[in-house]
Amino acid sequence: MFDDIFNNDFFKEEEEEELYPDFFYKWDEAVKSGKNPGYYEQEELTDIIDIYIANNDIGRAKHAIDYAMNIYSEDEELIYEILLLLNDYERWNELLYICEKYKEEAYIYGDGHKLAALLHLGMEDEAFLYFRKLKVKYAKDKEELSIIYQSMGEALHDVDLFDSALALVREGLELFGENVDLYWIQIQCYLSLDEKDKVIALAERIQKLKPLDAESWHRQGIIFEEIEDYEKSIDALENAQSLGYESPNNLLHLIHAYGNNNNYTKALEKVKEFINLYPDNYLINLIAAKLCSHIEDWKEALKYIDEAIKLMPDVDSLYIYKSKFLMNMDDLKKAKLALIEGIGATDDPGGELKKELGRLDDLFLGSR
Repeated sequence: MFDDIFNNDFFKEEEEEELYPDFFYKWDEAVKSGKNPGYYEQEELTDIIDIYIANNDIGRAKHAIDYAMNIYSEDEELIYEILLLLNDYERWNELLYICEKYKEEAYIYGDGHKLAALLHLGMEDEAFLYFRKLKVKYAKDKEELSIIYQSMGEALHDVDLFDSALALVREGLELFGENVDLYWIQIQCYLSLDEKDKVIALAERIQKLKPLDAESWHRQGIIFEEIEDYEKSIDALENAQSLGYESPNNLLHLIHAYGNNNNYTKALEKVKEFINLYPDNYLINLIAAKLCSHIEDWKEALKYIDEAIKLMPDVDSLYIYKSKFLMNMDDLKKAKLALIEGIGATDDPGGELKKELGRLDDLFLGSR
């Protein structure tokens, strides 16, 4: 029902203008002039590497990585964060290079990320050969061996080798017994294969194993939402919230699930919770307005659309919504004024506001 508004971008944090921390500019200036950048904390170096990778400046990112590893060679958390950054940005060649260059420092994390890099680079034979070597390497430590199975299973899923991932997970479950992390890989594979009954059965098994895990309930809520079982999604997301899961995404997914389940009153309750926590988001005010329109509370709908306009006055569609709400309140004159206000505020780039204004002019003349 709300998929025109609830797109994937809505569940990401709103992008703001890039303003990097002062220490990045200091570092960048030193590197460009060939000077020694000096001392930086681990977190600062991680941020510097992140910025360079995000801007596709891989040469300087590698230089920052080498500098960081030279100073903090024994910091396990630092190399973990670096490998995760390269993985998140899908820099597979660079990830493979760093895994091999710092294989001693990277420990088991480097082995797991190397499997992912090999598979994403299309080197399947090399990945399976390396996996077999790692099974021998970590054979005496089941916890570490389980991490290797998880890394390989996730990577196989990510490159759409679902049958191979499921076979590997089954092998892992025989070795380790019930394992929630492996069950999640199975769920992702069955989700990709559109096997909804198996997704539900595995989610219910996880519920029994982790009944008080708020994050687990949140993940299940999203999974149920993806298979359009909105009642199960609502139950899971409500459980996550009651167990203290405070991420705004949980509220957003609850709003979406309630809306798609045609429970507009409950969806509106969750919208109000969200607005109390994060008031300066025009999209959530637009959603509130649309929910009010579904229950024909035009006065409340108008309040929320006015707030959305205040936050984003250059979005032309908001004025069309406002005009329609006023029309439903039988106020044709104010409906026209809303469109005129929008034309002035946005310059009406697509001409939609003028077109709607012309339609209302015809109605106005016809009603005289």
